Amino acid sequence: MQNSKLIINADDFGCNSIINAAIVSCFCKGIINSTTIMVNMDGFEEAVKLAYHNGFANNIGLHVNLTEGHPLTDLAGTGLTNQNGQFIMQAASNPRNLLSPFTKSKIKSEIREQYNKLIATGIIPTHIDSHQHVHTLPVLAPIFIAFAKEKNQKLRIAAIRRRKNFFGTAYNTLLNRYIKGMGVHFTDRFNNVNYFMKYLQKKTNFIPAFEVMVHPSYNKDMLIDFLENTNLEENLRCMLELYKEKYTSK
Repeated sequence: MQNSKLIINADDFGCNSIINAAIVSCFCKGIINSTTIMVNMDGFEEAVKLAYHNGFANNIGLHVNLTEGHPLTDLAGTGLTNQNGQFIMQAASNPRNLLSPFTKSKIKSEIREQYNKLIATGIIPTHIDSHQHVHTLPVLAPIFIAFAKEKNQKLRIAAIRRRKNFFGTAYNTLLNRYIKGMGVHFTDRFNNVNYFMKYLQKKTNFIPAFEVMVHPSYNKDMLIDFLENTNLEENLRCMLELYKEKYTSK
């Protein structure tokens, strides 16, 4: 069986101290091998120190954030921030907020500033993704793809799931085809732990590269995926064992 590349990426590094600690623990336990960092959140400086101290500064990508916290640039007049200058959670998902050339220009500047802030720490990102997957939105995707191309970076593709909304699945399929055609795709497939477990159980031949997304945090002393509300360590160890049995060379 041919070797296959598996990336297990923890989103939201730098969000806060609890998430930072959970992600560090995941690295130390060997159940993740990648993370993406939010440079505009309160836990960013701590996250950078932890990454260097624990030896995974070379396994960090940029988690562009256009939906939470304060931006690094002035986004007044774009509809993306409130009167206090904080991002409005769902504003980037509203196409009407994104159509003007003024807003697109401001978003490009914000992405660039977030990228530069990470670079200034000495960390060269492995790839780029985004908080709440805004880089896959129809208006924003071309901006992210162009930026990735400019910086010789790779970009997370969209998750393909069975949906009642046929058009959503079709759009993500076409978007992934375009990202791959532009040569900026980080992996060939992307999804969550549950999807990948089912994929491992069904498939006999594996694809070259797969990214699994997780969101580590703590519930008391237990490592959890706070989006899925599941025992993260247990699920990842089961997934890795199955992956090892099926897809690593003897």
